[in-house]
Amino acid sequence: MKILVAEIFRVYKKAPIKITMIWFLDLVEALILISNPYIIGNCIDGLLKKDIFWFIVLVVIDTTFWLSRSVNKFLDTRIYSEIVGYESYDYYTKMIKTNEDTSLIDARLDMVDDIPNFLEIDFFQILNVIGGIIVSMIFLYLNSTLLVFSFALVSIVLIPFATYKLQKEIVSNNEKYKNLEEERMKNISSRDKKIYGEYIKKVLNIGILNSDLDTKIFFVTNFLQMILLFFSILSITQANRFTSGLLFSTVTYVGMLNGYVGDINEYLIQLQDLKETIYRLKGENNNELQR
Repeated sequence: MKILVAEIFRVYKKAPIKITMIWFLDLVEALILISNPYIIGNCIDGLLKKDIFWFIVLVVIDTTFWLSRSVNKFLDTRIYSEIVGYESYDYYTKMIKTNEDTSLIDARLDMVDDIPNFLEIDFFQILNVIGGIIVSMIFLYLNSTLLVFSFALVSIVLIPFATYKLQKEIVSNNEKYKNLEEERMKNISSRDKKIYGEYIKKVLNIGILNSDLDTKIFFVTNFLQMILLFFSILSITQANRFTSGLLFSTVTYVGMLNGYVGDINEYLIQLQDLKETIYRLKGENNNELQR
């Protein structure tokens, strides 16, 4: 993963102040989203007792979220589009000095924006997943039953482990798809129906294989998550300090936890794909870089 971290940091240095500003807005929004279920749960219980304190808190943080997200949306595309433009131009300038085939250059130019897009969207989402899991587990530990907390902890470990082989197969298929994309222009320019037909068949087969693997991941993941959700509802309603607000908060945090744990599979695949893309853009294969 060293090459992935180095490449992310290289792109980050293109506009460190601007990117950090976007990340700060992302952090504010993430903290609000994570705390929302707790605040809404207290708001429900408070309003039932004619206490509006938590309602005022809810209004303040949701207004803050609205303003932060508006500024974020206005800035992030402008900042990252500029970085993508520089990256694409620099890579093209480098590649036209080589003897590489136009088909390969075209395919790899489509990959150049993968790192900027990762910084714009996915980097902080991964941190958000980690933070969301931690906060959800802290809430369940402090407010739910020990059995719910224990089952949630098991699911966090078990789900990525149970789907690991399926993730590796998807990554392998994605690598084959990139190989085909690097030959796309060559297949088109051949003006041969048989050659292009074989190319399309291979591309579609990879899509079907990945869809089947994704279905298996969904089946395993959501089965365990359904059990956790149903068990949590039954457990909380039997607790001595059961309230409507506590039930809402618990169910919401379990739902958030399930969503975050489900995202782990996706991001593990994406990180492997991103690392493999960097190898391609540097014109070296995986084994050569690891030596």
